[in-house]
Amino acid sequence: MLITRRSDYAMRIIRVLRDSKIHNVREMCELEEIPKAFAYKILRELEMAGIVRSERGNQGGYQLNRPLDEMTLYDIVCITEGDVAILHCMKMECENNPADMPCKVHKEIARIQDVLMEELRKKSLAEILEA
Repeated sequence: MLITRRSDYAMRIIRVLRDSKIHNVREMCELEEIPKAFAYKILRELEMAGIVRSERGNQGGYQLNRPLDEMTLYDIVCITEGDVAILHCMKMECENNPADMPCKVHKEIARIQDVLMEELRKKSLAEILEA
């Protein structure tokens, strides 16, 4: 499946961080009901992608590193899920979809995937979170 709990938790983390303040992991987990183990892994991924930055020390925690108007749901899903294909056969050349006899199901799934990707890119996180 394309959007897993991992993406959901990442979006919840960003929702907490949208106020541009520094938040610690415990606070984010309590506010958004995220298991700590998941939060640390997701925050590491978001940090490596440049979405958040960490502050060390007593008053440390995490803060957004990019403006919300420069990010979309598509960006978050790509970071947390890696590959955004909705079916395995959409990830690479499908053996069941040869060029000389294309699979009609594959073609329809490709169309649906294109629509989904377009919709995930349609609004910035700023638009979504401010609504």
